[in-house]
Amino acid sequence: MNATATAMNPMSQVMPKARHDGWTRTRIDRRQVFSRQIFEDEVFRIHVTSGHLWVTFEGSPEDHHLSDGDTWRFSGPGLLVAEGIEQGAVVEIRQSSLNSAATS
Repeated sequence: MNATATAMNPMSQVMPKARHDGWTRTRIDRRQVFSRQIFEDEVFRIHVTSGHLWVTFEGSPEDHHLSDGDTWRFSGPGLLVAEGIEQGAVVEIRQSSLNSAATS
């Protein structure tokens, strides 16, 4: 997974916790920022298993507040930026090719 985490709080890190079916589970703490450049032929999915996440995507006219159970799909190109809000969030992320069969 080619994801970049930028910690606003130097004490926290985005660390992969578990993998299943191509999804990577991680925690994004409160005020911690996760960013990922999504290329033209990529799809990037975020599923919030618990907590709250603020997400913005380059070129999108609106930001997104995701919480427990929400899943959002982003197609490139563009920069995705997510920040843990309130108590932070546990998320599952998955990247795939726009043309791949892995579209779930």
